Amino acid sequence: MNQFSASLWGDEAWAATLAIKPIIKIITLVAKDTSPPLYYLLLHTWMKIFGTSEVAIRSLSFLFYLLTALTVFLIGQHLWAKRTGLLAGLLVLVNPFLFTYAFEGRMYALLLLTSTLSVYFFLKKNRLGFILATAAALYTHHFAIFVVAWEGIWRLKEIWGRPFRKLIRGFSDFFLVCLLYLPWLYPLYYQISLVGSGFWLGKPSPQTFIEVVGRFLVGPNKGLAQAIALGAVVIALLLRSWLKDKKKSVFLLGWFFAPLVLTYFVSQFFQSIFFDRYLLIVAPAGALLIASLRRKKLTLILILVTVLAIFTVDYHYFLHPHKRPFRKLATFIKEEASDLTLINYNAAAHHLWESKYYGLKAPIYSPQPLPFYTGTALMEKDDVIETLPDEEKLGLITSASPEEVIIPGYEIKETKQFESLWFIWLEKS
Repeated sequence: MNQFSASLWGDEAWAATLAIKPIIKIITLVAKDTSPPLYYLLLHTWMKIFGTSEVAIRSLSFLFYLLTALTVFLIGQHLWAKRTGLLAGLLVLVNPFLFTYAFEGRMYALLLLTSTLSVYFFLKKNRLGFILATAAALYTHHFAIFVVAWEGIWRLKEIWGRPFRKLIRGFSDFFLVCLLYLPWLYPLYYQISLVGSGFWLGKPSPQTFIEVVGRFLVGPNKGLAQAIALGAVVIALLLRSWLKDKKKSVFLLGWFFAPLVLTYFVSQFFQSIFFDRYLLIVAPAGALLIASLRRKKLTLILILVTVLAIFTVDYHYFLHPHKRPFRKLATFIKEEASDLTLINYNAAAHHLWESKYYGLKAPIYSPQPLPFYTGTALMEKDDVIETLPDEEKLGLITSASPEEVIIPGYEIKETKQFESLWFIWLEKS
């Protein structure tokens, strides 16, 4: 068992359930959710070729992750030299936070790739590449706008003071990106209104901000390996020749901090949207800052220490999947409880999408309407029930402990645990 073959979890199963549908259906359904459609369209095509297994689904994200490391190498080479690019690409490749999403059947690895490609073509002044990559990033995730905003600020700085005609020409590629994005403006308005009506994220604190910065540099855990890596990174940044090539350094600092600061500000005064995985678009800038303008021997040693330390974290993560073993639970139900009518218990989370992916018919029992962020855009009429089936016995799927499960008119007769998942036999009381 590894990160490729572990059971899909809820969001991955939601994506797979959506991506197997016809293309027009994918677009209309995702427009009712909270994200753009590009990832699901690419996954749809990918699964047509390679199948719908966990390995097939996650291999697409892994490909995006490898291409991101290559793009970071190209940026480092363009700004400084091949060695800088190699070190920066290596830091991206072993970054534990990014490594996590390299095996996630969701849009985050594609967001990372397209936003990094946007920056690469922006720096290369490749207009067609910039337009296509930026439009792709915006059609992947709304948070790509924060990288585009920084690129726009930088372009304005570069051409400020020039005649109005040249100002317009300087932003013509941004205007073309806007034209390509026009078809999604109404879905974007609807999706923003959904999030504005209430979202599950809490308001971030200054400590949260600092912790997120650390995650993008050396990963989210607080073990010894990452403490060593963080110490090495901090020293490497302190030793960096900041006064040399100041323009390039400022651009990278803006790429890293502008999206973080903007989303933090929005979260303080409007709707909270500050969330690490939405902001992984900044991590490549951190790698480039660490790898560039180094004091050759000492900083190289510090970078190698960082790489070795966090590689041990990646290795352990790859071989020890933490996702719930839903495939194992589904196999057990099919073999030992196939005669039971199944329901999903709506606790802190439900498992409708895993149930669908692994071939179980188990609607959510929820007398109250579900919030939109539980995947309601993809739910069909029979996926949620307000009243219980009139059966003497029921099978219940949940990740809540049996002590928390309350089903009116039924009592628990037997339980079977699969790590953090439970299958519960219920009988009428």
